[in-house]
Amino acid sequence: MPSFHILAGPPGSGKTSVLPHLAGTCHTVAEPARQVLAQQRRIDGQGTGDRDPALFVALMLDQAVCNHDAALSAPGPVVFDRGLVDLLAYAAYWQLDTSPIDRAIAARGRAEKVFWFPAWQAIYASDDERTLDFTGAEAFGALTRSAYEGLGYRLIDMPLTDAATRAAFIRDIIGA
Repeated sequence: MPSFHILAGPPGSGKTSVLPHLAGTCHTVAEPARQVLAQQRRIDGQGTGDRDPALFVALMLDQAVCNHDAALSAPGPVVFDRGLVDLLAYAAYWQLDTSPIDRAIAARGRAEKVFWFPAWQAIYASDDERTLDFTGAEAFGALTRSAYEGLGYRLIDMPLTDAATRAAFIRDIIGA
């Protein structure tokens, strides 16, 4: 079974930009929120945070579970752009029931390492999927950090540097 590692933090903190730098030495998994948002916008679906937050979280959970289960057969380490625990922050943000997320987390075990990307205003930018302003992103990040720490994870703080250096930092720690 491969070792699983997670990139976590507020929106716009540089998680996604690190993935291409890891792809040569690790199996990488894209963020479920962006996958769901792109699909829902393509079909004018209701499963977005501004239309139906409960459906959005349910679709992200389905995508995250599929991503996790598919990665079980990956060779070597696997790095996820957000993990199942991140969905607890989404549920807290919209005050939704966390039971389905809790069950999915319990059924799939713990990630070995969680790399925390702090809010970083110098690189923050909104886009079609990331509509929060920087203050909102920081607040969401606090919910995310609280979810991981509430489950006993010790987070590894990422340095504020370029994506290639951040990827090298991760590779050194996970042995990839």
